[in-house]
Amino acid sequence: MKFDKKRIIWLLAILFIITLGVGISFYCTQVPAVAAQSAVVKLGELAAAVNGQKVLVFSPHPDDESIGVGGYITQSIKNGAVVTIVLVTDGNAQHEESIRYAEFKKATAILGVAESNLIFLGFPDGKLASEDQTSLQAVLQSQFDKCNPDIVLYPDTSDYNPDHKTIGQAIERIRKGESNHLTAYEYLIHYELMYPRPRKFDPELNMLPPKRLNDVDTEWLRFNLSSDVETSKEKAVFTYKSQLKSPELNGLMHSFIRKNELFAIPKS
Repeated sequence: MKFDKKRIIWLLAILFIITLGVGISFYCTQVPAVAAQSAVVKLGELAAAVNGQKVLVFSPHPDDESIGVGGYITQSIKNGAVVTIVLVTDGNAQHEESIRYAEFKKATAILGVAESNLIFLGFPDGKLASEDQTSLQAVLQSQFDKCNPDIVLYPDTSDYNPDHKTIGQAIERIRKGESNHLTAYEYLIHYELMYPRPRKFDPELNMLPPKRLNDVDTEWLRFNLSSDVETSKEKAVFTYKSQLKSPELNGLMHSFIRKNELFAIPKS
C-alpha cells in the first residue's frame, strides 16, 4: 500500500490547525481575563471594621478564611472589632480532618482570632449541595442569631466550588430576610480556570476581578493591605501545608497573596 506523503502532511497540518483552534477557544472561554494592573485604582476602597463592630465570616473549608479575607480579618481585629469565623465543613475530603482543623486553628491565631471565636459546624466536605437546604439554612441562620453581626463576609454566589456556591446562596436568602441593617460583602476564590491571574506568587501585584464579573452589574471593592497585614496573611496561608502539597491548590493559594483583597457588594 502506497502512502501519499503530501496528502499525509496536508492532513497533519489540518489536524494541527484544528487542535490549535480548539485549544485557543478553550483558553479564551475558560481562562478568565482580568483588567490591567493599573485598573485597580478604578475600584472603590473598602475600610476594615472598627472598634465595637462584630464581623461574622463564613469559611466553607479550612483555608478559605485566610485565602479570601485574611487581611480584612487581621486589620479589623487590630482596629478593635470582634471577628467570629464559622467553619462550615470538616475539610475531610482527603481524610485529613484533624490535620486541617489544626491548621485552621494555627492560621486563624496568626490572623488574630481568638479560638473561642471559632465555630465548627462539621458538615461533610464537598457535599453541601446534597444537604437538605432548609436545614442547612437554619443552621447558618442560627449563627446570625448568636453573633448578631454588623458585617458578614461569605462566598460569592458566582464561585465555581459547589460548597462555596451553596453557602453563598443560603446566606443570600438569610440576608434578604434580615430585618435589621446588615452590611454584607462576598469574596471569590474559585472561578473558571487559572483565577486569579497571573497565577503565581507575587505579593507586589494587585488582585483584580474577572472581567466577566466586572462587566456585569457587580460592584467590586478593593481592600488594601498594609505590609504587616500582608505578612500575617502570608504566614496564615502558608500554615496550610496539607493543601500546599497539591500543585493546583499551591498555585491558587500563592496567587491570593497580593497587595489587596477583593469584595463584591451583593445585589439587592
